[in-house]
Amino acid sequence: MLLKKKGKLNTELRCDDDYACCIYEPTVEVSRRKMDEIVALFMNNGFFACYRPQGMLWFRPNDKDIMKKQLSDRNILALFTAGHIVDDIYMNALPPFLPVLIASSGLSFTAAGLLVTFFTITSSVSQPFLGLAIDRHQIRWIGAFGLIWAGVLFGLMGLVTGYVPLIILATLAGIGPAMFHPHALSAVSGIATGAKGRVMSIFIIGGNIGFAISPVLIGTLNSLIGQEGMIIIAIPGLLMGLLIWKLSTRLGSGLKTKFYPLSMSDIRPTIVLIIVAILRSWVYFSVLSYLPSYFVQLGSSVLRSNSMLSLMLLAGVAGQFTGGTLSDRLGRKEVTIGSFLLAAPMLLIFLHSAGLVAMTALFLFGFSVMASFSVTMVMMHEIMHRHIGMASGIMIGFALGVGGLGVMLTGIIADGFGLFTALNVLVVGLVAAGILTRFVPVRRTQT
Repeated sequence: MLLKKKGKLNTELRCDDDYACCIYEPTVEVSRRKMDEIVALFMNNGFFACYRPQGMLWFRPNDKDIMKKQLSDRNILALFTAGHIVDDIYMNALPPFLPVLIASSGLSFTAAGLLVTFFTITSSVSQPFLGLAIDRHQIRWIGAFGLIWAGVLFGLMGLVTGYVPLIILATLAGIGPAMFHPHALSAVSGIATGAKGRVMSIFIIGGNIGFAISPVLIGTLNSLIGQEGMIIIAIPGLLMGLLIWKLSTRLGSGLKTKFYPLSMSDIRPTIVLIIVAILRSWVYFSVLSYLPSYFVQLGSSVLRSNSMLSLMLLAGVAGQFTGGTLSDRLGRKEVTIGSFLLAAPMLLIFLHSAGLVAMTALFLFGFSVMASFSVTMVMMHEIMHRHIGMASGIMIGFALGVGGLGVMLTGIIADGFGLFTALNVLVVGLVAAGILTRFVPVRRTQT
């Protein structure tokens, strides 16, 4: 539906049938100053600027009854951040569940590891395609359904016996996070704010929290109840999924827009950024996987080794928020390059020092290597601004998954040349990521 207002505002808006949201999309790129003038013009003619993604302006009629029914930006962020906590509880639920399965079902380490592998592959591979489906069909309920799906399937793992049902459930469960991530990231990306880096960092930190508490939650349930305790882990997904489902009608019409067919011209500018994200994931997951073993080789206890790993993870949470916030002020590429070029020497200093110097370097490594995570997500959204769902699926699904497979490469190097050498090789990945970031063709957001 088209709406044309006369007088000063002589332009066309593409509106939904209920006029809940109208879209102004210029045919050519305009400056931020010009966009601000257009915003003022619309608002003076009875419209409320509600959404400003790259290259477009979205408006709602300035109607209080309509606005009361819509969730505020802050509530949208809080809702999906809470959902991300629950979602990533399931993302990290299998590893702490494996010891119970090995003990109760007599699984070998290889068979147990395949459960994680199939879950990861399903989640990683399906996310870009589900993101594309979200872009095309604007399915508002899919994020809520993903949480319910994951909760139910992980709960069923507490009831089944036999390896075949377990591997089927693990494989299908990976679809749950794959449904949630692209939809939630699309909704969060659409929040009307100029601080997109900070907003994205808050959302991603929610996932870090869920990932961190998952082993404690799963371990407690399995210790108290055994394998059947997994039934209880279904409850968070069911409750949060139903809440998001109920409120999905109040997210506004911001997701309903023209679908642009995907072409190689949309993908080509993102290739360098995807490689950067893969390199970062390789380095991060390798350190995450082998750091405790490295400390044990140095003579530390298992408890102290895992405590140092927790220190690095906490530093990463702080780094994500700081990096996202700074990127809104200093620029996305500048912060991303700086994070990699700081992380590389910090990792070297950690590996070639001891005591307080080493611990300080490890903290700064964790801080800096994750400072770019939310920033590169926003960069991807700014490049693929017409395909936010697929962009999200590529970055948080495909790139993370492929980078995670690099842990195997690090293990091969460690077996052949020693763990110390393998960890030193990771510095090359950080430097390469920093250099490649220079060539990412980022479009400036008009927020």
